[in-house]
Amino acid sequence: MNNSNSTGTKTWDHEGQLWLAEGTQAWESGNRQEATEIFNRIMDEYPDRPEGYNKLGVMYAETGQLGKAEKYFLFALSKEARHVPSLTNLGNIYLERGQLDEAIKHYTLALQTDPEYPPAHRNLAIAYRRMGRIAPSVAHLKRSQRLETRQLRTRQTPRIPNQEQGEKVSPHRTRLWLRQWIWIILGVVLAIWLLGRGKL
Repeated sequence: MNNSNSTGTKTWDHEGQLWLAEGTQAWESGNRQEATEIFNRIMDEYPDRPEGYNKLGVMYAETGQLGKAEKYFLFALSKEARHVPSLTNLGNIYLERGQLDEAIKHYTLALQTDPEYPPAHRNLAIAYRRMGRIAPSVAHLKRSQRLETRQLRTRQTPRIPNQEQGEKVSPHRTRLWLRQWIWIILGVVLAIWLLGRGKL
């Protein structure tokens, strides 16, 4: 099976998605070197896709290298102008720099492409709050929370086992489900607390 497009480069397939998941897992578990190698492999094998560039940009932003991060996000957007995570992440760079109008512009573009992308709503809420625009800030914060809750509900959650038939609960799935809900609750509490203190 030929997995190339008319330009001869590979089209995005299961292998690319698998590498993206592996790189993300390596990065989240603290293995930055392995993650960098995987994301570079994605860029080499799928040069027309934005995902590898976006992920490297996030890694640079995480370490405070905003200039490098910005370049990777812009390069990702040169591959796909409406790549929602890259638009949102570029907005985050502008938010960090205090360029609120640019941040809002990029979050808005992301939401025009995917109106149900929680990070864009959440960060747009922060940008509006910093501008003193409380009503739209609260509206986007609530929208973000509703979307995140809905996404958690639609993911596969462990069902209650039928004890009479000898079914057992997978401890890993239960912990994963519980951890996700704890993070959502903590995020909501933190956002409310920061809004109350005027920090958002």
